[in-house]
This record gives sequence, C-alpha cells and structure tokens, in this order.
Amino acid sequence: MSWHKDQRVDRAFISLMDALVSWERDTGRGSRLIFIPDADDEKTILLVDGKPYPHGPLDLIIQLDMLISKIKGRG
Repeated sequence: MSWHKDQRVDRAFISLMDALVSWERDTGRGSRLIFIPDADDEKTILLVDGKPYPHGPLDLIIQLDMLISKIKGRG
C-alpha cells in the first residue's frame, strides 16, 4: 500500500508508523497524527496509536475535535 505519491515521503511515513507503533507498545502511550495535504490528488492520512485508521469526513471531525480539546486543556 502506498501512503504518498513521492516514494521518499512514502518510506518516511512507513518508518514513522513503525517507530510510533513500537514506541507506543513499549511505553503504553498513544498518539494521533493527521496528515492533510493541500492537493486533491493526495490522501489524508490518520494514524491512531501509530496505526492507519480508516476514516471518512466525520471520523476526521471527531478526531480533530478531540485534539483541539486536548490542546486547549494543556494551555
């Protein structure tokens, strides 16, 4: 599966996903990562705990709302 049109960026995404999954398994922590490209011919990527998360527009809104709440809570 390809995550990005540019092969270098695609490999970087895969390396990042692998590192996040390993680190989060080892530490019990979690994270959300959202990549939203400007171009319409590229995919939006949502990672939850280092793993790709199938999503539609409503899922993205829910995740963004949760992230905004966390950011506001941290001041």
